[in-house]
Amino acid sequence: EEFNSGFGSHTPMVLGQAKVVRYFPNYERTLNLAKTIIKDKLSVRSKADKVIDLSKDEKIEKIMRAETCEELHKIVGEDFWVATWCDSNAFEGKRLEGTRITCIQKPGRLGYDFAIRTPCTPARWSDFDEEMTSAWEALCNAYCGESYGSTELEALETVRDAILRMTYYWYNFMPLARGTAVTGFVVLLGLLLAANMEFTENIPKGLQVDWEAILNVEPGSFVGSVKSWLYPSLKINTSWRDHPDISSAFSTTGSVVAALSTYNDN
Repeated sequence: EEFNSGFGSHTPMVLGQAKVVRYFPNYERTLNLAKTIIKDKLSVRSKADKVIDLSKDEKIEKIMRAETCEELHKIVGEDFWVATWCDSNAFEGKRLEGTRITCIQKPGRLGYDFAIRTPCTPARWSDFDEEMTSAWEALCNAYCGESYGSTELEALETVRDAILRMTYYWYNFMPLARGTAVTGFVVLLGLLLAANMEFTENIPKGLQVDWEAILNVEPGSFVGSVKSWLYPSLKINTSWRDHPDISSAFSTTGSVVAALSTYNDN
């Protein structure tokens, strides 16, 4: 039942009168993206999922001048949401539903909740399943050709781009209520390492990779943004070939769970 109704993650930037420290740095970009989407669609959706027409009374012009979620809410006149989109790489001209930017007034004078909510309805799940399957096949094709086993960074650029494109769709899919971001980045690092490339630096301060994907409607923009700091920090590393195969080191599901549940304070 939850799946059919579209359960998903909820990530607030503003909660009433409080700014959420971890996510508020994305507030301005998200607000501007919401305004751009409204200008494109000339409407938003209400809490009851009804279309709210904003094409009259110069509302679009007022919306484009809004500088806060409070101003935006007052122009719309009620709680609302708009959905971002992702341009498909597998199906020309297709747009996948990204995340939903929501603006909800709290009772009294307690401010507004401004957040992103990502639904995982069956239809959306199916769309991203097809898209990520295609992205995975593109990655396999990129690496299994002349690039296979290469230890030359220049020869692996197509592989790197394919890894980032798949990561882009994973972040926008956001199938986990919590943990999508770290899971996506760990897989990204693992895929790079499997192709003999190791990330040797840190993510730039103040940057959240998943938000870079969420706030870019086109995968190429995300790839261009991330590669600017990721690619210069990649070094060739083939040491993983000397490690034992995971299936032999952890032969049962129980041993895998035990390994993942073990930590050391030292």
